Amino acid sequence: MVYQLPPQVLPTTEARARLSQIVADFARRGAAAEPVAFGSHRKPQGVIVPWELWAELAPALEDLLDATEARHRLAEAGEARSDFDHAAAALGRDATQYR
Repeated sequence: MVYQLPPQVLPTTEARARLSQIVADFARRGAAAEPVAFGSHRKPQGVIVPWELWAELAPALEDLLDATEARHRLAEAGEARSDFDHAAAALGRDATQYR
C-alpha cells in the first residue's frame, strides 16, 4: 500500500470531531485503513494509525530508535571507544563466536 505524502492534514478540531468515524474506519479496514494526519493550520503535527498498522511498524521504529541511540553514543565516545574484539576480551569472551 502506498500512502499519499504529504498526507491530507485535518485541522485538529476536525480530527477530534471525526474521531468516532476514524475509529470505525480502522475497525472496518484494519491495517489497510489510511493513517490520519492532523495539526494546526493544516501543518502535520500528529498522526492516528490503525492498531494493526502500529503493531507492524513498532519493531521497525524501535530498531530505528536503537540505531539512533547507538550512533549518538558512538559519537560521544570518540577516541575512547574500543572495538568489538577488545570489548569481548574484556568480558572474557571469544569474539569469533559472535561472527
